[in-house]
Amino acid sequence: MKNLKTILTLLIGAVIGFSFCQFFHRNCPDVYPPVKIADSKASELEKKAQDTEAKYLQKIDSVQQRTQALNESLKKTKNALDKTKRKNIELQTQVYDLIDRQRVYKEVLDTASFITGCDSLQNRVEELITETNLQDSIQTAITDNLHEQLLQKDSVILLKDSLYQQLNKSFEQSIEQQKLLEQQAKFYKKKYKRQRLGSKLKNLGLLIISGFAASQLIH
Repeated sequence: MKNLKTILTLLIGAVIGFSFCQFFHRNCPDVYPPVKIADSKASELEKKAQDTEAKYLQKIDSVQQRTQALNESLKKTKNALDKTKRKNIELQTQVYDLIDRQRVYKEVLDTASFITGCDSLQNRVEELITETNLQDSIQTAITDNLHEQLLQKDSVILLKDSLYQQLNKSFEQSIEQQKLLEQQAKFYKKKYKRQRLGSKLKNLGLLIISGFAASQLIH
């Protein structure tokens, strides 16, 4: 009879303890699974880095295309300058020859040849002046072309430097984000372990108290 009473006491205590545990577990949950941290920020950083790189590469490509066009234009301008220089040398030679002839015509008093020579000399001088002005204009164009090429090269350097800084900044942000994620993961892991241990201890305490209460009720 005594053994039966003890068995009934244990059964009733277990039932009451189990009921209390289920009740508190449903209404006051204190065990939280580890929080899964979304990696949306890391994805945003990656997309931002890719967009930044694409934008700067597009600008760099545009500058390089402009530089290539300037190089081609410079080659054509230099060819034109060479032709102009040869033409100027030819005209200068003709002008000097005409001047020498005019001296001869003047000394021999060849008036007709002297007058004809004056007309030819005037035409050659005017042609030489035109070619000289053209040569100066081409020289200016070459100077402007070279100056713009220097500016384009400086732009490429600045764009590449800016791209490096932007990507380096994104990389540093990604590293910081990774460190933060690791710290949060460790924090929630420790918190989860502490909560599980506390929950087990609480359930054990409730079970003991319930068993003791049931024993008292039967006695």
